[in-house]
Amino acid sequence: ATRSGGTLILVGLGPAMVSVPIVNAAVREVDIRGIFRYCNTWPMAISMLASKRVNIAPLVTHRFPLEKALDAFETTKRGVGVKVMLKCDKDDQNP
Repeated sequence: ATRSGGTLILVGLGPAMVSVPIVNAAVREVDIRGIFRYCNTWPMAISMLASKRVNIAPLVTHRFPLEKALDAFETTKRGVGVKVMLKCDKDDQNP
């Protein structure tokens, strides 16, 4: 079930034809989106990150301690950041 105004994400490939209660989704303003990724992209991406061939540091625009999670979500909601991260471990010295 998806809440009214929510988003339903269809991940990967399923059957070619699916029965969907589209009127119910429309009345409740539910967005239906599809996403597809090839299974071999994750190992390639992890390898590129591990070898430092890709610098992703500039993509992380905001970092928040766990105690400021609400601020982090509000930042994301406003759309002012590229990647907003929560830091859950107080002892973690990584930026």
